[in-house]
Amino acid sequence: MPLTRQQLLWGALTVFGALLLVVIVQANLQGVSFQLLAWQRDLHRTLTLAITELSRTPSTNTWLTLLGVSFAYGVFHAAGPGHGKAVLATYLASHGGATRRALGLSFAASLLQGVTAIAMVAVLVHGLGWLTRQAMGSVVWVEQASFMLVALLGGWLCWRAIKQLRQAYSAHASDAVDHSHSHSHSHSHDHSHCCGGAHHIEPQQALDWRTALMTVGAIGMRPCTGAVLMLGAASLLGQFYVGVASVLAMSLGTGITVSVLALASIVARGWATKRLQRQSSRQMVEKAAGWAALAGGALIVALGVSLSLAGAAQPASGPLLNEPPSRQGSLLGK
Repeated sequence: MPLTRQQLLWGALTVFGALLLVVIVQANLQGVSFQLLAWQRDLHRTLTLAITELSRTPSTNTWLTLLGVSFAYGVFHAAGPGHGKAVLATYLASHGGATRRALGLSFAASLLQGVTAIAMVAVLVHGLGWLTRQAMGSVVWVEQASFMLVALLGGWLCWRAIKQLRQAYSAHASDAVDHSHSHSHSHSHDHSHCCGGAHHIEPQQALDWRTALMTVGAIGMRPCTGAVLMLGAASLLGQFYVGVASVLAMSLGTGITVSVLALASIVARGWATKRLQRQSSRQMVEKAAGWAALAGGALIVALGVSLSLAGAAQPASGPLLNEPPSRQGSLLGK
């Protein structure tokens, strides 16, 4: 059944609201982002000192210090603004998903970020002989690919949401016809058809393998800048594998923080769904879920497009993590 003009209007308003929300959130978080970036610089200096100390006097204590600081860096890094957390939280809040799968997405995306950083440094620096600064410059292109995948993920979710809405409204029209005939015939048709159960999309179905892969890829394709810098510093000290261990500890810390956000999104969605079920019919719940899914997909599209445009507007090169060029040169410019 084709969508009516009123439904299309609601869809247009949903997309506009998602775009407006992205603009407002980014404007409000700009000041916070600068402060978080300053704290990240301090933590990264601590990481550099820890790996330098480990290269000089390797011991259990220096190993534990490095891994502990790396883990803390991952936790703190994930607590700041970032497109990965926004994508995952928006997806889970608007589309739902089982708790175990949400945790799997969180840790898989965090691990992929670390693996991407390790692969980039291993191939570009150790394989092709690039400088660490040159490898950092290539991160811009990987980021753009990640942002494009975010936009594609949002488009895919919007398309699925539109299909869900069409099914929900078709089921509603079919039930209206069935109920009109029930006054002259015996009411013996299947209850699942009456309530639209055949068209209901469970959270487990909403999180299929294609959507899961797109979500993990969109988040994890963009490597953590701190991880790339750490690997570069470790390479200069001849301790690349130590840097790998540090990056994996970062990924673990990031995965824990992101998983907390993922669980919070699922709990919030479950609470809202239960309240809606008490006040509305199952068909209304399905329609509301469809519109929420469309809003989530539109928000992810807007996020991907806005990040891509912002990244394209930034200069191709510049100080890393806002460090003074003279201080970077001693570590990364060799």
